[in-house]
Amino acid sequence: MENFFLYLFLFLLGTVFGSFANVLIYRFSERENLKEILFKRSYCPHCKTPIKWYDNVPIISYLVLRGKCRHCGGSISVRYPIVEFLGGFLLVLLWVLFSKYGVTAVVGAYTFSLLSLVLALIDWKTFEVPDTLTIGGTLFGLLLSFFRSDITPVESFVAAVFGFIFVLLVSFIYYALRKVIPLGLGDAKYLAMAGAFGGFTTIYCSLFLGSLFGLLFFLPQIIRNKSLQFAV
Repeated sequence: MENFFLYLFLFLLGTVFGSFANVLIYRFSERENLKEILFKRSYCPHCKTPIKWYDNVPIISYLVLRGKCRHCGGSISVRYPIVEFLGGFLLVLLWVLFSKYGVTAVVGAYTFSLLSLVLALIDWKTFEVPDTLTIGGTLFGLLLSFFRSDITPVESFVAAVFGFIFVLLVSFIYYALRKVIPLGLGDAKYLAMAGAFGGFTTIYCSLFLGSLFGLLFFLPQIIRNKSLQFAV
């Protein structure tokens, strides 16, 4: 029973972080300045009316309002409750997996996971990866390594450098062979962040999952177009 209430608390707390993740996704995608991103009140993306606190409760408000703004009736993307749910689910899952290494290990794993989700959705919308999040995340990951038992500061730093250089090296070789740049600095900065938070294991996992999801996304288009040219 104690575990149930702990997991419930973690889930609810995670939905709050998920709600903030939605703010980051929308405002970075709209290229708002950092002050507005962090301090401006939540507002309807259609009519720009500030959202009252009781209409801003994660998941519940979306269900009560049936996915529409109370003021203008504009449709609110289903992405909002999904990201909020994932924020809660991930915090519970990562607590189960990493709490044996200490709270700071959970903080590191959760921060990296949530940032990855935010960056993926921003990249999906804008084809850009904000330096504020990748560089800021890398610095936070390096700092946190001094307080963790599952990774050392040396491993965190070396893995971050390796992740960054690895992407540059792959891009250089691919460009030399095909005269096409396959990866950008955004990818390099992301892998640096992955290394800072989780060391080499997280880099390997990020490369595998990135390749897998990329294949699942592009394969239907490759089959339909019968060509790789559009994808490179």
